[in-house]
Amino acid sequence: MQNKFKIYVYPHKADDAFANIFLPVDFNPSGNYASESYFKKALMKSRLITHDPTKADFFFLPFSIARLRHDSRVNVHGIQDFIKEYISNISQKYPYWNRTNGADHFYVACHSAGRTAMDKVEHVQVNAIQVVCSSSYYVSSHVAHKDVSLPQIWPRQGNLVAPISVERGDQLSCTYQTPRSVER
Repeated sequence: MQNKFKIYVYPHKADDAFANIFLPVDFNPSGNYASESYFKKALMKSRLITHDPTKADFFFLPFSIARLRHDSRVNVHGIQDFIKEYISNISQKYPYWNRTNGADHFYVACHSAGRTAMDKVEHVQVNAIQVVCSSSYYVSSHVAHKDVSLPQIWPRQGNLVAPISVERGDQLSCTYQTPRSVER
C-alpha cells in the first residue's frame, strides 16, 4: 500500500507571504503543539508525497493552526477568516477540492484554536478529515467515523534518564541530552 498510496500537498514557496504557516519548520519543534510540526516535517520527507495531483489519493491542507495563532497578521481571532479564504482560493485554483467537496482532504490541528478554526467553512468540518491531538476528541467538530487522532508530544529539553529492561533482567540506562543526541 505504501508504494501506491499518495498524498498531494498544495504547493507554497519559501517567498510566499505566509510561508511560515504552510511550509514545514526548519528547526526541531518544541512545546505542547510540536506534534503538528513534526507531522508535517515527516510527511513532507516521506515517500507518500506525490507532486502529481492526478495520482493523489488524499490532499493535505498544509496550514498550521498553531503557527496561525502566533502570527501577528492572523492571530487567534483571524484564523477562521484565514481558513475560509484559503479554502476558497484552492477550490478556485485547483479542481481537486470540488470533486469531493473536500472529503479526500485533511489537515492537522493540535491547538485548541483548531476547535473553532473551521466555523466559517462548515463543509470543511463536515467533509475534510481532521487529524487532531487528543485534547480535541470531545469537541463538537470531531467526527469519530472520519477524523483521526495524532498523539500529542511535548519534547522536553535537558537531561532525562530512562531505564530500559531487557529479557536478561539487565538494566540499560539511556541519557537523552536533546531529542537529536542519544548517549548509551
